[in-house]
Amino acid sequence: MRIHISWKALLAVVIFLTAVALLLRSASRLWTSEAQTGVTISPAPTQSTALTPVAATLAPTNWPTVAAPATPSSSNTLTPAFSITDTPVPSPQPTLRLPTPTPLQPPTREPTPAPNPLMIVAQGFGQRAGTASYAFVVSNPNPKLLAQNVRYQVAAYNAEGIVLLTDTDTIPQIGPGQRMGAAKQVTLPSSLTITRIEVLIRPGQFVQAPPLQELPVSNAAFIQGDPPNITAILSNPLNRDLANLKVVGIAYDDVGIIGGGTVDLPFAPARGQAPISIPVSTSQVATRVEFFAQVSTSP
Repeated sequence: MRIHISWKALLAVVIFLTAVALLLRSASRLWTSEAQTGVTISPAPTQSTALTPVAATLAPTNWPTVAAPATPSSSNTLTPAFSITDTPVPSPQPTLRLPTPTPLQPPTREPTPAPNPLMIVAQGFGQRAGTASYAFVVSNPNPKLLAQNVRYQVAAYNAEGIVLLTDTDTIPQIGPGQRMGAAKQVTLPSSLTITRIEVLIRPGQFVQAPPLQELPVSNAAFIQGDPPNITAILSNPLNRDLANLKVVGIAYDDVGIIGGGTVDLPFAPARGQAPISIPVSTSQVATRVEFFAQVSTSP
């Protein structure tokens, strides 16, 4: 038996087989691509703990919201691991109103008033047989300030204005609102005659302090002699002994100061008394005698 196949039928078979081969090849490529894609985007085991802080730190607040990867289902349908919103909506932030800074004002300090100057309220001198004595009284008008280390200078002049002698010394302290005297005897030739003296004072410093304790005197007297003396009894009202106490005595007549002197009292007992005698170089007779003795109120 002889089979006759036309060339048209043979050509149709070849075209059919070629089409089948192409379809099988395309299906194979599609299947391979789907398998690779599933392996690439398949989520790894849950280990997102280390990634979360980095994302929170690096992402600004206005970035779009990123969703966590979804758990893949058992089907072959692929779910996108991330979704990005089209329009980011920033969260409303509260408006903080900063307080207006107040300019720093330095503390105001009232200027410390300058102390009132010390005042010389009386001065004078005496002269006798080659010696002379000068004396003056200084007032401290400051009610709360103690004047310390008051330096003074005394100059004696004759009738022609010639300086006959000068002397300097220091008053240790003058209590607040109180008076203090200064006096000294100096050597002067008998041929020279003093007609006036001039006193200059300069306080060292003023400090806050209570008034000084003034020691009272009684039985003050002017004793004629060669030289004359001014005497009194000093009382110590304190509960402590006083040693090496400096006492200034000044003699006055009806016009003013006629001389004076100073003595260092060696001892004045507590709640007791001590006698005072100070020689004065003067040729005049005193009608009044004044003594100055001050101690600190501290024990």
